[in-house]
Amino acid sequence: MVGALKWLGAVLLAAVIVAAAGLLGPRLAGTTEASTEFGQVAIRLSPTLTGGMEGYVPVADWGIRFEGPPVPFKVRAELRSLNRDALLRTADGDQGVIDATEGELRNGLRDAVLRNLAWSLAVALALLVLAALVWRSLRPRWALPLAGLVIFAGATITMGLIARSAVDRNSFDNPTFFASGGELKRILEVIDQTDVESPYGSEFESIVRSIGAVLATGGEPEAARKEMYLGSDLHANPLVIRPVSRLVGDQPVLMVGDFGQRGSPAESALLAPRVAALGRRVVAVSGNHDSTALMRKLASDGVTVLGRDGTLRPDGSFKPPPVIEVDGVAVAGWADPLEYGGDSPLGNRAVTLDDLDDPEATVSRWVSQMLRWFDSLKDKPNLLMIHQQSLAILLAEALDKAGYRQPLTIATGHTHEQELEKIGPTVVVNPGTIGAGGAFDAGQQEIGLAHLRFNDDGSLRSAELISVEPFSGAARATRIVIDSLCPGEERCSAVVPDQMVTE
Repeated sequence: MVGALKWLGAVLLAAVIVAAAGLLGPRLAGTTEASTEFGQVAIRLSPTLTGGMEGYVPVADWGIRFEGPPVPFKVRAELRSLNRDALLRTADGDQGVIDATEGELRNGLRDAVLRNLAWSLAVALALLVLAALVWRSLRPRWALPLAGLVIFAGATITMGLIARSAVDRNSFDNPTFFASGGELKRILEVIDQTDVESPYGSEFESIVRSIGAVLATGGEPEAARKEMYLGSDLHANPLVIRPVSRLVGDQPVLMVGDFGQRGSPAESALLAPRVAALGRRVVAVSGNHDSTALMRKLASDGVTVLGRDGTLRPDGSFKPPPVIEVDGVAVAGWADPLEYGGDSPLGNRAVTLDDLDDPEATVSRWVSQMLRWFDSLKDKPNLLMIHQQSLAILLAEALDKAGYRQPLTIATGHTHEQELEKIGPTVVVNPGTIGAGGAFDAGQQEIGLAHLRFNDDGSLRSAELISVEPFSGAARATRIVIDSLCPGEERCSAVVPDQMVTE
């Protein structure tokens, strides 16, 4: 019995030592240098339970990250030097440079893996021998090193099989880009153009050609016709207007409610002209924190304010039709049911669903009204603006249940969290909070917005969920291609976690 317990203890100790070596070995291994046609690349591996791949370009201070596949290590490749001539040829689609770079990176990754395994094995052997010398009563003395080597070999083979089975092209369909605001915009333009025009089928080739186009030429391709920015929940924070307008440029901006905190006259006077200056054309609906007076002030300052009956006029009337065209996309909007219509927006009023006597019955009535209104529309929109995400989700579910099969995008907000959900043919997009949580939360949350790209038929092709740190301008964007989000599934979602600004 004592002998069996000793053997069990030896196996458990060997497993702990091998695990420790697996953590310590990659730290000692450091980086592996790989010479490629593209430039000198440093590759580093680190243990993780979630996997992922990350490429970084220090000279441009931007990179690309894939959160999957779920392999037991993360790969980080850092471009240390640039071959401009190769970059120019890559940007022009030179297949020879692309093939050579791919092969050289594969060889570099293989060398990095072998280097990490060698260091981990060396650490494991050293610790196993040391433990065997300390545990003098263990017989035979070689039992502990032998058990450790068997466990190390088994773990290595298992990780290799997991990595080989987990890595597929779909693992890299929705990358996250991070850079400064202006550079980020150029990267997104280039990668989108590559997806459309590239004759190559490999995601690696698209990425490499995009890097070449951005770094070698610095040019920005002509924008696609049907694309626009989406924001929500400004919450009376005028400080974000300038950085957002620089990122938006001359593209249309959809704003899905909560411009102020209460919709007071002071907020209306402060915010309306600034919101109108966000982009070449600003289209808006109200949120639960807004007032009718604020929305009329937005309309008088040139913002296209939508409601169920059409476009709001400064006098409070609506101009039909309820569905308008915004750069080739049919857009409609539903004013928030909690929009305040009285004369005292600072007084006692229902701002959230919790303020209602019977929230469940009220919400059910609102969704029924929206569904009847949508059914009554002669011309159906490609995109519908609804502030509260819960209402947007319920409407999407109701449309799916009713058998509506036309592609529809619902732009929403309210939760301050970036999220994209697909329900049948309907895609619900929440860009987060464009006001970085509001004037009182400045420096605590990031600016959140989305960039939407549409197909010729008005269906959503891709969405980039963008976050910008308001003071430094550092940004990231997770690009979600709708067709690759959940092929063959009726419902799925993609959530981008908030990243708080830290000191």
